[in-house]
Amino acid sequence: MGHIKTNWSALFAGARANFCLRVAVTVLGAVLVALGIALSKHSCTGTAAISSMPAVLTELCARLDAGWMTMGAWTFVINLAFLFLEMALLRQEFKPIQLLQLPLFLLLSVAVDVWLWALSFVPPTGYPMQLAFLALSILTLGLGISLQMAPDLVMSPADAIIQVIAYVSGRPFPTCKIAVDVTLMTSAAALSLLTLGGLYQVREGTIIAALLVGRAVGMWGRTLTPVLDRLIPPAPRVFIAPLIPKDGTRRRGADAQAARVASPCAEPAEADAQGASAR
Repeated sequence: MGHIKTNWSALFAGARANFCLRVAVTVLGAVLVALGIALSKHSCTGTAAISSMPAVLTELCARLDAGWMTMGAWTFVINLAFLFLEMALLRQEFKPIQLLQLPLFLLLSVAVDVWLWALSFVPPTGYPMQLAFLALSILTLGLGISLQMAPDLVMSPADAIIQVIAYVSGRPFPTCKIAVDVTLMTSAAALSLLTLGGLYQVREGTIIAALLVGRAVGMWGRTLTPVLDRLIPPAPRVFIAPLIPKDGTRRRGADAQAARVASPCAEPAEADAQGASAR
């Protein structure tokens, strides 16, 4: 077993091979997220919160004879909005290399439509089977998100925005995941009531997924960490600058201290101003 591990590590020790392995894991994560989204919609118990807004918008477009705006197309639009929100929250901290999220969520959006087509051949007959699809969608979404995070490359914006919110707010990722999912679910329900005259694509499954997907991410993260540490050898260098610092925390105090060191005239000037005020 140790011999196999050594050979595996040696095989992906080089920069190019290591990068390709990380890309493969990231793509696998995106495809699994797309499958989780498709499973939730196919369950007929309400789509997962992450896809509730695209699902409601797809339903609205179908009624307006704009069926060409598919679930995948709206997934792309919503992810693009999340990417812009990342830029707004991070401001100068946003790194241009993170625009590589674009091809990733393009792949995810196409995969959503492909999975929905494939699942159309397996109709969810009966409520127990619908609940089984729902449970599978929650586990699949949690696994896909965890795999996207593991290679330290890029994530789809719908998941990256949660990392950004966790970074800016200082809250744990699973907690932020639940908060964002509940917000998306509530917004989708409001849009459905206002435009469709009732609740469409938002049902009990949406609420269950909003409460459990974040926990599934945490569960898969704890379970997969030892496996992924063996599967993905240490990178010989940083391939893509991370979206947020590795420890996920902002060093506001350190940044302020660095600013004072960089501007030595600031403190004397402040002291002079205080002296003038006292006089």
